[in-house]
Amino acid sequence: MGHIKQKKSISDRLKSIEEKYNPDDHPPKFSLQFLVNHSDFCYDSLDKEQKVALINALNKLSHVTWAELRTTQRHGLGYEIIEKHVLRFQLPAELSVDSHIIAFRFYSKAPMLGFRSEDGTFYIIAFDCKFKAYKH
Repeated sequence: MGHIKQKKSISDRLKSIEEKYNPDDHPPKFSLQFLVNHSDFCYDSLDKEQKVALINALNKLSHVTWAELRTTQRHGLGYEIIEKHVLRFQLPAELSVDSHIIAFRFYSKAPMLGFRSEDGTFYIIAFDCKFKAYKH
C-alpha cells in the first residue's frame, strides 16, 4: 500500500520558510523610520552632495550580505559598533536595550548611525557629517 503524503498547511509552510531565513545571508534593508529629530543629525542637516553620497552608499550596501559586511573594513563598506553611552543625542525609544549601534560610512568618513533588527533591517537613526554625535 502506498504512503499518502499530507499537504502542509499555509502556516506550516510559512513557518518552514521563516526558519530557513537567515538575515546574515542577505543584504540589509534600510529604514528611516526612527531617524532622530535633531538639527545636527537629521536628514535635513545633509547638503545636496551628502544626500547623493547617502543614496550611493545605500545602493552599494544593498548588494552585500550582512555576513560580508561584518568582515569588511569599517572605513570601506564595513561597519563598526559604537557604544550607546558615548552618543551625544537621545536614542529612539524603539531601540531595544540589547541593540548595538552600528556606524556605516557614507560620506568620506562621516557615519550614518543605526541599529539592526532581527530581520536584517538597518534602521538609520542619525547622520554624523559634522562629527558631533560621539568622540571620533
